[in-house]
Amino acid sequence: MVGDRGRDVTYHHAVQRFARRLIATLELSRLPVAFGAVANVWLMVFIARTDPALAEAEVARMPLWQALSASALLAIGFLTFGAALNDFLDAKHDCAFAPSRPIPSGVVRPQRAIQLAAASLCIGLLGAMPFGTAALLAAMALATIVLMYDAFGKHIPALGLVLAGLATVASMLAPAVETSLTLPIWLAMSQTMGVGAVAYVLGEKRPKLTRRAIVLGACGWIFWTTALVAIGSFRNDGELLPPWVEPRRLFVPLVVVLACATFALWKLRGTRGPRVTEKLLRYGSLWKSLVAASWLVAIELPIPAACIAGIALAIFALFALLRETGPQLTEPVSWRS
Repeated sequence: MVGDRGRDVTYHHAVQRFARRLIATLELSRLPVAFGAVANVWLMVFIARTDPALAEAEVARMPLWQALSASALLAIGFLTFGAALNDFLDAKHDCAFAPSRPIPSGVVRPQRAIQLAAASLCIGLLGAMPFGTAALLAAMALATIVLMYDAFGKHIPALGLVLAGLATVASMLAPAVETSLTLPIWLAMSQTMGVGAVAYVLGEKRPKLTRRAIVLGACGWIFWTTALVAIGSFRNDGELLPPWVEPRRLFVPLVVVLACATFALWKLRGTRGPRVTEKLLRYGSLWKSLVAASWLVAIELPIPAACIAGIALAIFALFALLRETGPQLTEPVSWRS
């Protein structure tokens, strides 16, 4: 009996250690947020395969499963690279201000975080390679943007917001650098910057987002908006949209954007503090996926749209459940009521 009880306690301790490490690793990699990035690059894969002008591009010639797999590796790899590198660089800060984070709490060692960052960077570059040289160059630019953001950009609010938007642009362009439909990229960039600004203010981060920083960030948004519009117009002989896109169907992503923004504002009304930032990241990732699905509906690809929306909702529900059950999995059995 004593031996059985000892084995039972050892088993529960092993389960608790595994649960702590699993939850910490998932938190470190931001996998729920990663699918928002995956949805964006998948959107560009489907757009490129629909665009007659890109019929000879690598993304259109390779099998669909290969294009989706490679672009998912690219998106997840770079997002995990940025998240793990950020936690590694912020370890000392988190020890004082966020001791429950994976590294300060001792659940994840700093060496493990940097190993995860290095491995994720390699995975992201590997995901870009099948799409050709231009995609690999875009991925290298993305790596530079992420490194700049984590190293110093996040400490300069205006620069950090612009770099975050550029990271979205680079990741979406990588599988389809020659795309003629740049409006979805602009919308995703705008959402990244807008959600980032709201999260920064409501999360009460320091230094504060001053009026000057807002103006500089707006100037950056205007500059890159102009650049994306100019690229789209040049590739479409002076028109913003390519001829195979029906302008009247753009109301679909517009309605989804407005609905998601309204829902997020309703959920976050009257709340402030660090938890708001995490909530906005989760809602923002779901928003990106649903907007990507709405673009696919707009270009008459309802089945891929339903798949992306379904996966996004399933991941969102899974991690909501994990957040609820996580503390019960990691605490000692004797603490549970």
